[in-house]
Amino acid sequence: MNRNPKFFNGENHWLSGCWFDYLVWESYRNGHWQRAYFIYVNELAAVVDKYAQYMAGYMWLNGKGVPRDEVRASAWYRLAAERGAPEFVEVRDQLLESMSEADREASDAAFIALRQNYSDLVLALGHAREERELLDTRPTGSRMSGNSSAITIIDPRTGVTITRSEYVGRLESRIRLRLDFITRTLNVEPVEPDASDRDFEALAAKVDDYLQIINDR
Repeated sequence: MNRNPKFFNGENHWLSGCWFDYLVWESYRNGHWQRAYFIYVNELAAVVDKYAQYMAGYMWLNGKGVPRDEVRASAWYRLAAERGAPEFVEVRDQLLESMSEADREASDAAFIALRQNYSDLVLALGHAREERELLDTRPTGSRMSGNSSAITIIDPRTGVTITRSEYVGRLESRIRLRLDFITRTLNVEPVEPDASDRDFEALAAKVDDYLQIINDR
């Protein structure tokens, strides 16, 4: 299984959580199953690290740190496979095929519940909402010498001093990437970063509806 933990930003561009990777590997390697499971779920799976989601399922399947439970394992495997990575799709399909229809239906319910908190769509929507709120908040800053209209501010994400217009441009670019990912996934009309709150919440409702659909078996 290829290990490449990644953090979603809306355009298949990722950042590795190296520190938690180290902690969880040391915990798992030394048999500290409960600690490893906690890190996989609460620190890595929560930022849609697909390998961590796979490992949560693996630990449920093998009873490491948690009781053995094929239904819960399959739900995590399904979440790990939502981007279509072949290695995760394979283990998902193998486990689902080995289960009874009643257990597959139980897996459907568990999968839907996990998607509400750990899916790519939920994280993208949450970041877009936070960044839209930042657009409505004028950051404090100082006037640049010789230019009464330019204001320097500190980007809260990077700590770098930039102009207000640069800050707004960066926010709008990130929001657009996230919204484009969401609308492509849902196959709906694009939504602009400066869309009304009503239109944004309408998109959020479509995300909620989409997450109730079982489309992987």
